[in-house]
Order: sequence, then C-alpha cells, then structure tokens
Amino acid sequence: MRRIFEDIMERLSLQSVEDVKLNFKKQLPGYEGDFAITLALRESKKSGKNLETVANEIKNKLEKCPFIKKASVLNGYVNCWYNYEYIAKELGSMLDKEYGRTLVGNGERIMIEHTSVNPNKALHIGHVRNSSIGDALARLLRFVGYDVTVTNYIDDTGAQVADNIVGVKYLGFPERKDGVKFDHYLGDEVYVKVNSLYKEDPTLLEKRSEVLKAIEHGENDIAHYARKMVLEVLKAQLQTLDRLNVFYNLVNYESHILAYKFWATAFRQLKEIGAVRLETDGKKKGCWTFGLNSSNNNDDKILVRSDGTVVYAGKDIAYAMWKHGLLDSDFRYKKFEVQKNGQDLWTTTLDKEGESKHPIFNGVKTSINVIDIRQSYEQNVVTEAIAKLGKGKDLRYVHYGYEVVALSKNTAQKLGIEEQEDKEVFQMSGRKGIYINADDFLDQLHRILFEQTKNKNAKLDEKECHDIAEKLAVSTLRYEMVRADPKNVIVFDIDKALKLEEKSAAYLIYTYARISSILKKAAETNLAKEASEVGDLTEPEKKILLGIAGFPDVLERSAKSLDLAGMANYISDFALEFNSFYVNTPVLKAEKEKVAFRLWLIDSCRIVLYNAMILLGLIPIERM
Repeated sequence: MRRIFEDIMERLSLQSVEDVKLNFKKQLPGYEGDFAITLALRESKKSGKNLETVANEIKNKLEKCPFIKKASVLNGYVNCWYNYEYIAKELGSMLDKEYGRTLVGNGERIMIEHTSVNPNKALHIGHVRNSSIGDALARLLRFVGYDVTVTNYIDDTGAQVADNIVGVKYLGFPERKDGVKFDHYLGDEVYVKVNSLYKEDPTLLEKRSEVLKAIEHGENDIAHYARKMVLEVLKAQLQTLDRLNVFYNLVNYESHILAYKFWATAFRQLKEIGAVRLETDGKKKGCWTFGLNSSNNNDDKILVRSDGTVVYAGKDIAYAMWKHGLLDSDFRYKKFEVQKNGQDLWTTTLDKEGESKHPIFNGVKTSINVIDIRQSYEQNVVTEAIAKLGKGKDLRYVHYGYEVVALSKNTAQKLGIEEQEDKEVFQMSGRKGIYINADDFLDQLHRILFEQTKNKNAKLDEKECHDIAEKLAVSTLRYEMVRADPKNVIVFDIDKALKLEEKSAAYLIYTYARISSILKKAAETNLAKEASEVGDLTEPEKKILLGIAGFPDVLERSAKSLDLAGMANYISDFALEFNSFYVNTPVLKAEKEKVAFRLWLIDSCRIVLYNAMILLGLIPIERM
C-alpha cells in the first residue's frame, strides 16, 4: 500500500500520507469506488478556485497512476478504483519468504531490556507477559531494519535474593530439594516461608540487612554464595525461556554495576550537574535525592539511603548510562552459553580478563525497557536523569510499561488454586505464594492440548501429538500476552484462549494449517500458482489482496509505535478475511482460468500469516 500512497503523493506534490486524506467510509455523501480523496475540498477553500475544477485537476493526475484503474468526481470527492491486476502483478514480483521485511530502521542501534526476573524464583505467567512483549518487539524491530541488542538484567543484589540466603544460611532451610526444579523450590518454598517468618519475628529483618550489605560489599562468603545461588536460578529460568523461544544477546548483573564503579561515576556526574542533593533535615535527612521536574521537594526520589546503600533506581540510572554510552568505561564480557536458536548468549563478568573479541553491546541511541507499569515513577526518574546527563544528545530512554496478568475464576480452579475461588478474578502475589509458575502453566496447557490433538487425530502417534500440543501451548500463552493493549490488565482464561475462534492463537495456526493443506493437495495434482490472469475479482479476493499489500506498512507502523496489539489484531482480522474468502470462493474446484491466481493468492496469505506469527512469537504448524 505504501507504493500506492507514495505514487499518489508524488503526482499530487504532497509531503505526507496524511495530506492525501484517503477516506474509506462508505456512508459519506458523494462516496463510491474503493476509496475517495478529499484533498479538493481543502485546496478549493485555500485557493478560492471552483471545487469541481480542483477535483477534476486531481482526477486527471490520478488517472495516470498505474495502481488506479479509474477515477471520477462527485460532489468534490475524487473517487478511485484500484487496478487490482496491476497490484497483483507488483506483489508477484515482491512476495517471497522475507515479505514484509524493510530497511526503515536503517541499522539504528536499539537495546531492549526485558524479563529481568529477580533471581530468587521461577517465572510466573506475569513475567511471561514481559518476556513475550520484549521478544516480539525485538523480532519486529530487527525485521524492519533495526540493529537490536536484547539484554536480561539480573538484580542479584536485591532483597529477594537476600531473603533466600537468610532462609538457607540462618533459618536451616536445605539448599535444594530433590525432584524439584531449583527456581521453583527457592521461590515457592523458601522465599514465601521466609517472608511469613518476618511477620512472626521482625528481628529477622536485621539478618536481611546484614546479607544485603555483604552482597553489596562483594568479596566475602555471603557474596560468593549469592553469586552461586543466582547463577543456578538464572540457568533454571533460562530453561523456561528457552521453552518459550525467548532469547537474548547479553545477561547483565546488578552487582557488576557496583563492582565496576558505574554507580560511583553516575553519582559524580549527577552531582556535577546539580541533579541530586543531600537532604539535611526531615524524614530524608542524610539521603541523596533526585528531583523530578514534575514533583515538589516532598516527592523527590531517594537514590542513596542515609546508611549509604543505593536504591535500585540509582543503579538503573547507572545501567541506563552504560546503555547509552554516557560512561567512560565498559564491562568485560564472556560467553555464557549457546542458545537453542544457535545464537551466543554473552554475560558481563568480574574475571580479570574477559574475552577480547565480543560484540559491541552499549552506546545505543534508543533503549526500550519492558518493565511493569507499577514501576512508572522510578522509570520517570531514570528517563529524566538520562535526559539531563545526555546534555542535548539525541537519546531515547523508553519505558514500555505493561499491566499485570490475572487469572479468571475458571482458570484458577482448573489449576488447583483455591485462595480466592469466591472471586471472579484471581490476583497473584509472589510474596504470599499465590501465583502459577510458567512451567506449570505450560504443562497444564500442554496436557489439555495433547488430549484434544489425540482425540481429533487418531492416525498421529503420541510423539507427534505431544509436539503439536507443545507448539500450541507456547503459541497460545505468548499470543494472549501480546494481543492485548499493554495498559490493560490481562485476565487469562484457558477455555477462551484455546477456542478455535478469531483472536486466538489456535485460530491463526488453524488458518495456516488449512492453507498448507490446500497447497499440498494442489501440489499433488500439479496445479500451478501464479499472479497472472487476474480477471474480475470477487469482493473477498479484493480484501485479501489489499490485506497482503498492506502487510509491510502494518509492520512499519507497529515498529514505529511499538504497537504489538495493533499487529496482532491486523493478522487476526486477516485470518478471518481469508477464512471468509475460502468458505465462499472455490479454489481447487474453481474455473480453470481462476485456479492459478487463487492458489497464488492463498500462498501469499500463507507467507503473511507465517511471518506475522513468527514475529509475534507463535509457532506455525502445517497440521493440527
């Protein structure tokens, strides 16, 4: 569609698509054709010329556009009809497995930070929303030409890690439990029970403070044990993320920010520009605070407590400065592992000698930080700090906030959660131990989908049924996380997510499998597929053709606005249009002169569906 708009813009000497003002609302007076251009209404008022005269001048220019078959003037509107045969032939020269890929990003370097789950527990489904959003953004932005680095920030100096160490080192909890995944054991048992014991015996909080200080200091037994525990939890978390097909370029540790003295450098620069001040009285006496532009002094954010410890917003400022190349130093790096997708995962390291050859990770223009919307205040602090420290540089620190994930009453009951069974929406809490781990959730989805697949496909063996069930489980969970507006709470319902109806992963994958089946049958009978001899198109064919043509524009708009929900809704509507077309339009049994074009059309649909699903994190299946 962009080529059509650009051609129109050039013929009418316009600067942007907005100036064209295409109108698709059929209820407008004077509207007919595929679309109407309202430009004459504005130009007539501006120049004082007769409306019909201006409209006819525009019509004469547009009739020379190869994408437009004819144009007419009615009540000042320039009504246009697409040249569908020309559009099909143009698409025929463009459509391949990379269709939709563009260079709009022009190689601009972007860093996306996502997941960043505290290394004291397993991922629950709320974290999966974070990972699904971040991973889909990375896939999309790479596809349209950006140079994307993805990081997973590990808060290994936070209170949650300290809680687990208090449990193991001071309260007698075993280090691990046989038969239980390590991150599950620490999060489900140790972390929950220790927080419960704090309420019974508040003096235990002193142990937490001691552990936190030991971890921040760095070189002692507690700090060494914390690193060992964190590493094991991280590896367990990455197993879950690997199952979800979520991958990274770099793992950063918060303790390394402190060890490399990045905070010290950031703190010095903040002082130099007068962005922080030492409080001398009141509740914040002895603390260093950062003043937000929109707040009064009472709302200034504490960055350094009176005991000298740094709050996480302070560490985030230092980390953000590293991202944007505002520090004079860098981490040392080493390879962590090779991921399932064959890509190297790197990590920051405290080893005296890191690997000499490594990718350049920092110094990006834009950083996108996928972080819970409840952290908006702290993220505003970081955003304003970077703006001040950047001193006029063209840098963008973007907080991509998202709301929480809750469970429907129906889903909570199916998962065996009884805490709030009298409520319609189940709100989760990690500290209280009221949540469902991503592994367990995926296992439950897998079991349901395996039974459904087995019942519907008697000829498939169990291995094939398990493979389909796993792909559908991952796709279902990921799609539910990205199709909703990130500002809205997701209330996840298993039954609704698994229904074979529009706006579900199952519907998209079913549509892709249906197309694959049709094309397989066509190949078996040696039927050709090509874009020639279009002839007169039915309305469903026209809609499908325009949907295919608009796909690259949708990707570009979604990338520029970071709008995954818009892209998900587009492809959902596209799948609905395809199925409507297929139900009402013969393909394999069509008239001989129609078969080749219709096969080409649905093969083009297959490419669009495949690429959209991959970008959103779904796994296409040719048989289900």
